[in-house]
Amino acid sequence: MTAPSRSASAPTPLSRDRVTWAAYLALAQFTFFLNIQGNIIPFLKDEFDLSYRLVTLHPAAVAAGLIVCGLTGERLTRRHGRRWSMAAGLVGLIVGALLIVVAPHPAVSIFGCFLMGAVGCLVLIVVPNLLAEWHGANRSVAIGEANGISYVASLMAAMAVGLFVAVGLGWRSALLLGVILAGLLLLFLRGTPLPAAPKPAPVAQGGQRGGRLPAAYWLYWLTIMAFVGVEQSVLVWATEFLARVKGVPVASAAIATGAFSVGMLVGRLSSAVVLQWVTAARALYLSALLTVPAFFLFWSAPGLMIAVIGLFALGLGCALQYPLTLTKAIVTAGPFGELATARGSLASGLAILIVPWAIGALADQTGLAAAMAALPILIVVAVGCLFVGERLVRA
Repeated sequence: MTAPSRSASAPTPLSRDRVTWAAYLALAQFTFFLNIQGNIIPFLKDEFDLSYRLVTLHPAAVAAGLIVCGLTGERLTRRHGRRWSMAAGLVGLIVGALLIVVAPHPAVSIFGCFLMGAVGCLVLIVVPNLLAEWHGANRSVAIGEANGISYVASLMAAMAVGLFVAVGLGWRSALLLGVILAGLLLLFLRGTPLPAAPKPAPVAQGGQRGGRLPAAYWLYWLTIMAFVGVEQSVLVWATEFLARVKGVPVASAAIATGAFSVGMLVGRLSSAVVLQWVTAARALYLSALLTVPAFFLFWSAPGLMIAVIGLFALGLGCALQYPLTLTKAIVTAGPFGELATARGSLASGLAILIVPWAIGALADQTGLAAAMAALPILIVVAVGCLFVGERLVRA
């Protein structure tokens, strides 16, 4: 099976074929389960009577799973192929979600989160590199669209939790909806002929495995870590922030938090238009300029409407940060794309493990409002790493 566009320099109209849709939907399914945690945390906290620090062990368990998969997933993908890896990832998401649904104790729901990260992350390793290879010069657009569609799933997760709770079906129904959708996607994947990953050139004599990835890659890696830390902290804590700090009813807060995902959706689906006018690096710098004031608009909002506007603008600012930085990292890695995406998953896992947990731990000491005010520092760190990485690439 041949790719529709593999040229690195001559873009053609993006071909959204069955392979592309399989990749888009698999990433969307992963994002649904990843981001729904922020919406169900208030319910887990109340049901199990957990502190901020303890309830944050749920997203921390996902992050720990991402770290494990980021260190080992590339070898599994290389050994078993992309179809097996994507199917195994979807099964891991399904089993993990069902464990959360039936959990009689937080240890079970935490393990379910770990399983979703450790096995589900195989989807995250396969999809970006598959799209980058399959669409060549259009890789930034394809990866941006994939992440945009994934935020349709994120928005669906936020809305599903709020609506199911509002009508009395409970937050677990939202997870069960995700399980059904993942099962349908497995059926779709069975008839999709995914292309095999190209084999990298042999490592030179005396070369080290870690030496495959250049210094610029690791600067982008740190940029990914900082950007993901901000994005996930908003997803994990925005509902809780609106409910506990702003006094918004929990169901309404869960729905309102969807404004962040709407902003992400608009930003990512507009990637093709944005990249026609500015370079990827400039788009990343501009996104940082929007993110900081948008965050403070949400954080200091006197009412729900202003908070929703702030969340939308914050999502718009964050939208292209991860996909564009990841695309830069994949390109910098050359023939080691699978390794680059695996280590990128490690960066995401570390960010999800460290940053939301740190916000929760700080919130136990100072309150959630003061703890979240530290997030803009990560944007400054990301911009600094991006600047140095760009200098290394041009050198």
